[in-house]
Amino acid sequence: MGEVRLEDLPDDDFTASLRRRRAVLGLPDLPEAYVLVDHDNERPGDIPLALRRARSTRISIDGNAHFCRGLLATRYGEEVTSPAFVPLTDLHREGASS
Repeated sequence: MGEVRLEDLPDDDFTASLRRRRAVLGLPDLPEAYVLVDHDNERPGDIPLALRRARSTRISIDGNAHFCRGLLATRYGEEVTSPAFVPLTDLHREGASS
């Protein structure tokens, strides 16, 4: 996984979505750029650890967003309809329709 470069990915909607997210984050979009990079745009030394941290961060963000939506619903007496956390699958669907 740590050796995969953008040029190795298929030319499909998922790759296009990834490239759009990379552009928003300021990551390189060159064909030889590595897909998996850390916050300094470097390949992580320990790939399994980097993936565990990413998964843990995603779960934490999702849990905090759920908690905040509950607090907002309690405070304002209605359910919050727009999620604070947008799943990557939703980003993919938005990009595929444009």
